[in-house]
Amino acid sequence: MPFPEFEAGKKRVLFFSRGRGRGHAVPDIAIFHALTTMRGDVDVRFVSYGTGAETFRAFDISIVDLDLPDSGSIVDTSVLAGKLIGWLDPDLVIVHEEFAAIPAARIFDKRTIVLTDWFLASEGYAMNSLKFSDEILFLGQEGVYEEPSWLRGRVSYLGPLVRPFQYEPGDRSRARHELGIPQDATVLSVFPGSWPESQAPLLDAVIEAFDSLPQMPKRLIWLTGSDAAVVNRAIAGRQDAASFETYWDIDRLMVASDVAVTKANRKTVFELQYLAVPTIAVTFSLNPGDDAAIVVLKSVVRVPGRGLTGAELHRAISGLLLNPQTERDLKFASAQQCAERICEAL
Repeated sequence: MPFPEFEAGKKRVLFFSRGRGRGHAVPDIAIFHALTTMRGDVDVRFVSYGTGAETFRAFDISIVDLDLPDSGSIVDTSVLAGKLIGWLDPDLVIVHEEFAAIPAARIFDKRTIVLTDWFLASEGYAMNSLKFSDEILFLGQEGVYEEPSWLRGRVSYLGPLVRPFQYEPGDRSRARHELGIPQDATVLSVFPGSWPESQAPLLDAVIEAFDSLPQMPKRLIWLTGSDAAVVNRAIAGRQDAASFETYWDIDRLMVASDVAVTKANRKTVFELQYLAVPTIAVTFSLNPGDDAAIVVLKSVVRVPGRGLTGAELHRAISGLLLNPQTERDLKFASAQQCAERICEAL
């Protein structure tokens, strides 16, 4: 693992970004761009691993790769974080849900800002680690989770963070033209997030529901991730369906959609709501944090995933096609707001 020195004469920021999936790296990159635009005297070093590290490299951003799998390891991360903080002597440590880095920063008496969008009432490792933070920027809704008593006075509720998008709700025509989708097509898109078919099976129900839609023309779009092989086998030879294993301009796919289906991943649901896309959240109760954040959104249709049939999903989709729910239930945060708070800490 390399130990890159900070640039001399600049404010030193060491930024730990959780490596599981892309949901941490993508907004962290947006914060990075906003921060470095505001302050030319700031030098940021990102620390991540797994898919997170791959995401930083895809955006051509230097990364200290801890060389851990997506699942990470509290023990490994705490040791490596301590080594990095002691070596690099940052002025500020930022931690986006890589909780093992927080106590490591306190050992060296480093000011620490934590980014998170969930709390637990229980005193587990993650919540206890927050005791050693100086400030918490909560990137979610206030009141959804019970705030631990030991954090009173240190939490700022900003709302879900939305990264800069290239497409807005009024750009549907442009998005469809670029994707080669007829302007009059009914488009159903699936954004499953981090839950694979082996844990949260949705494929059969989606295809049955899509095939039952009477609208013509119609298109099915699936952002597959690790399920590329299984989804591609299911839609092989179809002219009305397309899949993407990875798609960086996800807002183009979202804006092109009439209805989106998710596996209740709250960050995906938030982005769809920001872009005014009618959304179905199919919940398998795999992440209580997701369910708690989504249940309060009146505009999102929630459907139980266990035993879900194509007919049941078809009814939910048809309902949204007849009566699209596009109102925003949320106040959203921006990368610039987060960057401003970081500047204050510096």
